[in-house]
Formats: sequence, structure tokens, C-alpha cells
Amino acid sequence: MHLTSLDVRSVRNLQSVSIHPVPGINLFTGENGAGKTSLLEAVSLLSTGRSFRSGAISTIISAEAEELSVIGHIKNELTGSSCISGISRSRDALLAKIDGQTIARLSELASALPCLEITARNHELIEGGPTLRRSYIDWIVFHVEHQFGDNYRRYRHALSQRNAALKIPGSDAILDSWDRELEKSGTAIHEQRLTVVEAFGNHYEAVAANLPLDYEIDFSYSAGWNREYSFAKALQVARLNCQRLGTTSVGPHRADLRIRVKKQDVRYMNSRGQQKLLAIVMKLVQCEIYKQHHGHPPIVLFDDMSSELDDIAQEYVVSHLKKLGVQVFLTAISDMTVGKSLIDQRFHVEQGLIGKVI
Repeated sequence: MHLTSLDVRSVRNLQSVSIHPVPGINLFTGENGAGKTSLLEAVSLLSTGRSFRSGAISTIISAEAEELSVIGHIKNELTGSSCISGISRSRDALLAKIDGQTIARLSELASALPCLEITARNHELIEGGPTLRRSYIDWIVFHVEHQFGDNYRRYRHALSQRNAALKIPGSDAILDSWDRELEKSGTAIHEQRLTVVEAFGNHYEAVAANLPLDYEIDFSYSAGWNREYSFAKALQVARLNCQRLGTTSVGPHRADLRIRVKKQDVRYMNSRGQQKLLAIVMKLVQCEIYKQHHGHPPIVLFDDMSSELDDIAQEYVVSHLKKLGVQVFLTAISDMTVGKSLIDQRFHVEQGLIGKVI
């Protein structure tokens, strides 16, 4: 799967840009502030309806514009099919379409154009809180388990209603009702996540085999409640504490992907450089698992690789992406010094304008 064309309007300093990326590795070079990362942001908007840089749409729309728009032509090489996906956002409205039909859920964009972002904040996957690691797992589960999206929406709705009921005195009957829904959708989410994590280790070992990570990593899934109990029992046991706190303290929304070296949390043992490399390897694992299930990889948006990795790691990562057959949008200030021969197309970005380098 890859983008054959991309039209961007009013995304930060990209006023009007049209490009035709190739299926392989596309390198975008230019000075800081030229608009390289804004281009990646535009592709991310087309995939998720959101920006990986900022949650506030007002900061993304060009200052002199009322709305932004991104349109992409997407081709699936396996089936020979193609579609046109588009999104427009003003400061208070959003419209997304696939082949001219308005879509009801942004998850349909992600299914049409799956994207992985690798940015300067990627190391937070290792040293940050569990929210990012849950999102990391859920990206994989969403793309390999068809019912996950519905289970997740049901769970979030039930969780919101239960949290509201926890603040009402004498609401045990209401809580019983929401506990049943929470247990049903939450158990399904747990089982789907667990299936992915159990397969994760083998994929990680294959990807990391030739990288300078001279330690064994242990990945394990923490469910978000005491596994001596079923989730239904854990909700009952924790109810009084939940009522005291006014929020649900157990469940898949409290889960985590534990990453350890020699039984210690990896974030306390490694340098920032090692954390960055490990986090990028974990992103490559996402690519591997997605490709295994779909027959083709997602699109990868990689911002400023040279500042994230040393030369040896850069060479390996570019080679691995090439081997996977991934369409990559890669940014750098100048042309790459390693993996140079593996670049399929070069673009130069300057003051919000993008031109192909012949």
C-alpha cells in the first residue's frame, strides 16, 4: 500500500503543495522550519484526523487560512485497487471522505491509510508513562483484530458511565449494570492485547538480531488488575476504593507493556541513545506484525533520522525498511551519508514549497 499522490493545503507553512511520492523511500531535505515535518504531519492527518505534533487544530491551520485540507490517492499493490482519501478541518469542524463518501468514524481513515510515525518524541515509548505503551499495543491490535475498535468504544463508554455513577451515593445497582458491560468489553480487549504481546517477542528478536543492542529485552503485559482475580471479581473487590477515589482504578485502561532488562525497568538502565534505538526497533516490529497479517506494510513517517540514530543504526534501519517494502516519508536537513543508495526519490523543501530533485 502506498500514496501515489498527495495534495496539501494550508497545513502550517505548506500553502499549496502537490507531490507524487514513489512506493519506496522518499527523502525530504531542507533547513529547519522549511516545512519537512509539516508534510509528515499532513500525511498523519490524512491517516488519523489528528496531528502527531499538536492536539490543537488552531495551531496547524495556516495563519491566513480558514481551513486545511489533505487529499491522497492510495494504491494497494496486492489487490490492484485504489481509493481517494481526503480530510478538511476548520477550527470547529471536520469532514473526511473516502472515494467521495463521508465517513462516520476516523478509524476508517486509519484502515484506508495505516501510518506509523517515528519522531523525536519516540523515546517516550520507553521512558514515558503507560498511556503511550497502551496506544502502541492498541495500534497493532486495531489493525489485526477486527472487533477491537467496537470493543474499545464500548469499553470507553461504559468506563465513563461507571465513573459518573461512582460519584453518586447509593448507586450500587447502577454500578452492577455498568460492571457487566465493562467486564464483557474489557475482557475482550485484554485477550486481544495478550495475543499480540505473546507474539511480540519473536518479532522483536528477528528485527533486533543485527543491531547493537547487547542485552536481552523481556516484554510482558500487565493487565491493569490483579490477575489472581477475573476482571469481574477485580471490579467487585476494588469497588469501595473506586467509590472513594471517584474513578475506576482497575481495568484495561490501567494496563501497561512492561519492558525489562535483567528484571529491571529498561528506562533506568540505558542511555537516551539506546532508548531511541529500542523504541525505533519496536516501531519496526509494528511494521512486521502488520505486514504479516495484511500482506503489505503500513506507511512510515520518519522525522529527522540522522538526529535519532548513529550511522550504524541508520544503515540498518533504512536497509530493513527497504527489505520490508515500506513506503517511507523520511526527513533530513541534508542528503543522507549512510544508506544513500537506498533512497528511491529525493525532494527539496524550502519555505513551504516542495520540489522533486532530479
